[in-house]
Amino acid sequence: MSKQAKLSQVVIGILKNTNNEVLLSTRHYKTDFSDCLEFPGGKKEPNESNAMALKRELKEELGINIKEILPVEKFIYQYDTLGVELYPFKINSYSGDPVANEKEEIIWVNIEDLDKVKILPGSKPIVQSLIRDFNTDRF
Repeated sequence: MSKQAKLSQVVIGILKNTNNEVLLSTRHYKTDFSDCLEFPGGKKEPNESNAMALKRELKEELGINIKEILPVEKFIYQYDTLGVELYPFKINSYSGDPVANEKEEIIWVNIEDLDKVKILPGSKPIVQSLIRDFNTDRF
């Protein structure tokens, strides 16, 4: 892939419950990395802001309406055939109970155990950031 190739822009929602667990989804029905977990979210559509894309994706995937979000540091990751620009957001407030709407399963994983699960390679910097923030009481 050339340096000029366009990156896919992906929004990611980080939902934490009162047990210090973060919501992840399986990828069993996807062709690539089907044995990995991922944060909920998806690709931005043209003319969509990051916040709009996140609201749409989490409504579609989980059936929730996000209310208060906090952007965190963006990451760029280069897979073999695709480059992604990841825009993670901490979800501080939402309505509804998360349910798996797109064939995949959702699971809650303790923040301290996030580095023990098999997650998409591009999400590893986000995991490290969350663990660091949790260990310094910033999450």
